[in-house]
Amino acid sequence: MLVVLSDLHFSEAQSTQIGPYRFNRNLPSEAYQSYFQEINQLARANAIEKIDLVLAGDILEISRSEIWLDEGQRPYLNNEDIEPSSETEKTILKIMEAIEKEDKVSETLRLFRNIKDHFDVEVELHLILGNHDRLINATTNTRQKFKKMFGCELSDLPVDYYLIIYDIEKKPFALIRHGHEYDLTNFSMNVEKLEEIPTHIPDKFYRQSSLGDITTSEFGTTLPWLFVETYGENAILNDQTLLAIYKRLMEFDDVRPTTAWLSYLFSTPGVKKQETWEIIKPLFTQIVNTLSDHEQFNQTLKQSQTISKFGRMLLMGLLKSGLFKKGIPYWLIKRIMKIVARSIKVKSQAKWAKKEALIRDKKSGCQIVISGHSHFSEVTLISAEKGQERYYINTGTWRNVIPATKNFKDFGRLKALTKVIIFKPGETETLEGNRQWAFHYMSGVSFGDHRHLNFQ
Repeated sequence: MLVVLSDLHFSEAQSTQIGPYRFNRNLPSEAYQSYFQEINQLARANAIEKIDLVLAGDILEISRSEIWLDEGQRPYLNNEDIEPSSETEKTILKIMEAIEKEDKVSETLRLFRNIKDHFDVEVELHLILGNHDRLINATTNTRQKFKKMFGCELSDLPVDYYLIIYDIEKKPFALIRHGHEYDLTNFSMNVEKLEEIPTHIPDKFYRQSSLGDITTSEFGTTLPWLFVETYGENAILNDQTLLAIYKRLMEFDDVRPTTAWLSYLFSTPGVKKQETWEIIKPLFTQIVNTLSDHEQFNQTLKQSQTISKFGRMLLMGLLKSGLFKKGIPYWLIKRIMKIVARSIKVKSQAKWAKKEALIRDKKSGCQIVISGHSHFSEVTLISAEKGQERYYINTGTWRNVIPATKNFKDFGRLKALTKVIIFKPGETETLEGNRQWAFHYMSGVSFGDHRHLNFQ
């Protein structure tokens, strides 16, 4: 049996806490424990001998932490530029330790370290890295710290970037990636130009920073950090307008579609749009001017395929002109935020999965491609030649979602949860026709607190 979860984004909430307000997006361990019980019962009922449990990337939220800013650093570095015992390595380890200390995360990690105690059959835990935890593979110390957190063998080998699950005949059955490989904003290799995607993509492309690293770090992490630095914690806590805007800034990642983020910010309850803009304008100005002088940002923007060549030249020219040193117009912020939105845009990745060499090779035996990354859960039929069905599954996420109405005027609050359980060939006897394998895919949302699991 194969079970895949992705985009858990275990994160530290210590650096963003102001007064009694703590922005903790981590789920309680009971959510995972309940799922494990469900998996175990299903395995026992089907006489399953082994469970492969895969955490498919963005397991830890390394990039989006204000600890980077407190240390005067940024996370958009290439892995090979990070030396052992360097200040950057210390910052990565500090973030990992802070994540590990979070109450909900600490209990969940204990659950994973003792995972064999929760199953009546053999279970093996597999870990894959994504774009938000890319830096874990930077050094031996960061890799071993990560493996220790989950109770894995402390080898010096890099953490995997993809995984192939084999069937009983030792043929490839499933290909599992994080999925940022299909996203030209968040991966340094452009798969759009490839006729087919090789199963093994050279590690160098996983180790490099991307435009998505920069834009989401600056506008998702630096913006709320600058807000506190500029107005002060006491002033924010004692001013309902400032506090309401700060809460809005802290929910950057959860707004869907991502193009609605500015609308979400400017629809802060009780605050007029013009008032919001006057408050945040100096922060946007500071970020944009910082980026205009940032060598890594300019180099990444120059190479990016996310926007047209003309758009890149225009934007770089505007940033370099110095016209906005004292203030930045709203129209430019809208233009930049479109780029940011593309870096976390929710869209189907099925068209890329169809280009996977392993799934295109009909003789390989591969039946399914699984990924996450987009937070957009889906099941798509890739092909069904001669009755052999091949599928793409996106594992979605276990996170909060702030959905927008079509006109971006109203916003709600939901909790997303996707379960992917796959029976490999020969693991179940209840199949119809000539089907050799099966899967259970359960994706949905919840509204309000679950009385049993007490989601927070």
